[in-house]
Amino acid sequence: MTKRRASNEKLDEILRRPYTIEIEYGETPEEGVAAYVAEWPGCITAGATREEALARIGDAMRDWAAARLARRQRVAEPLKEYGGTIVTRLPRSLHRDAEKRAQHEGVSLNQWVATTLARAIGSPAELRRGKARARAGTRPRRRAS
Repeated sequence: MTKRRASNEKLDEILRRPYTIEIEYGETPEEGVAAYVAEWPGCITAGATREEALARIGDAMRDWAAARLARRQRVAEPLKEYGGTIVTRLPRSLHRDAEKRAQHEGVSLNQWVATTLARAIGSPAELRRGKARARAGTRPRRRAS
């Protein structure tokens, strides 16, 4: 088998993997829509509509992965499937305080935890731009008097 054929087979095998395609809408319709592969930094394309951006992402993925393979660089594996369930143990006092906070806000403990985590992590767009929100639990700095 030739090197080119082996390389094309490897590329095809990579592109069959279940990578995460994410969509980001511009703030206005004129800004269009971006589609990117969550696992591959820099593998991004855009279009005027969601459909157009998604139609272009396949070519962007092929070019991105081919360039990585040509330079003998690692191609990240797909993110694992997430079921949406986390089981964690909390100190009783933290559990009590979280439950009280959820009740105060009129939501379930599950919803409060999910919302609090989402706020702490920030949006995918913020993370890519380096504008992730401060971690939950950090305290504001006090001003010197």
